[in-house]
Amino acid sequence: MHPWVGISDHVRLGVVTRWVTPELVGGVLEKCGVRDKKSGALPAGFMVYFTLALALFQQDSYDDVAEQLVGSVPELSESIPNKSSFTRARRRLGPRVLETLFRELAGPLAPVGLKSAFYRGMRLAAVDGFVLDVPDTTANRAAFGGPVKNGQPAGFPQARVVTLTECGTHA
Repeated sequence: MHPWVGISDHVRLGVVTRWVTPELVGGVLEKCGVRDKKSGALPAGFMVYFTLALALFQQDSYDDVAEQLVGSVPELSESIPNKSSFTRARRRLGPRVLETLFRELAGPLAPVGLKSAFYRGMRLAAVDGFVLDVPDTTANRAAFGGPVKNGQPAGFPQARVVTLTECGTHA
């Protein structure tokens, strides 16, 4: 059994864990039919939080992100797995889990009457966006494009993300 089994109950990812609870993650994994099959593999529940943290701390390495998540648990911070273990675990997790998690969470959160969330009866929202580098594959370059210099690809393909954020709750 991997020493990190059950760690998702102890992960601290700031305000994200207020909405992405271990119970929600467990329910999504169950719904998607994702189970921990190999006793020595990184647990799926932890990998959900790790993948979310990769998006939040995109400038950091896998090791740094893992340390951010388990740094408060001394016995785990000394045994951070290598990058290939994380890569295999993300592949096992697959995209369906994160899509299902998003669909479970997406939607308005502010209760009617929350002053900072409404104006003249309408829910306040803000549009924002950012760009993420994605792996440099032919499929990603065709789907996302990327920077070009002198007619040649320069740098990684980029996914442009646009968000609609509820002003009252920042969700």
